[in-house]
Amino acid sequence: MTIADQINSQVKSLREEVKNLSDSIKKLDVDDLRTKGTDLVASSRSRATDSYEDLVTKAEEIVASAKDLKLDKVQNRAEKLVESLRKDASKNLKDVRKRAKDARSDVQKRAEDVIGEARATVQRVTKKAPAKKAPAKKAPAKKAAAKKAPAKKTAAKKAPAKKTAAKKAPAKKA
Repeated sequence: MTIADQINSQVKSLREEVKNLSDSIKKLDVDDLRTKGTDLVASSRSRATDSYEDLVTKAEEIVASAKDLKLDKVQNRAEKLVESLRKDASKNLKDVRKRAKDARSDVQKRAEDVIGEARATVQRVTKKAPAKKAPAKKAPAKKAAAKKAPAKKTAAKKAPAKKTAAKKAPAKKA
């Protein structure tokens, strides 16, 4: 298909569409369109007037309530509002305190459970290997005593006293 054929086919389709459009326009009834248009305009006008009337009545109500508004009434309303807010706040505070107490007791129970489990675990571990832990405890105690003696300046005087105590101990054993 050549370019000229393509252009010719497009021109033919455009002619057909124009003919169809002109037929559609011929079929249109102007009176019918006019009546539909006037109906649409009438319904829009009635809606607009109804909306305007509602707006006017609400504005009049607001003006009337503003005229009736006095400082004493405003103060009374404000005091009532503050009072209700205070009641709500105290109620909420009581609720929070109760929840805090409940949470505290729950935490205490959980802590006691965890401590109990830890103690049970420690007991199980110590029952399994008591011989291993006993020497381990004695060895650090000796090291701690040895560290304390050189740290003091008067350790030289105390050292001979310890030696004499050591000499007395074997004498007692014999």
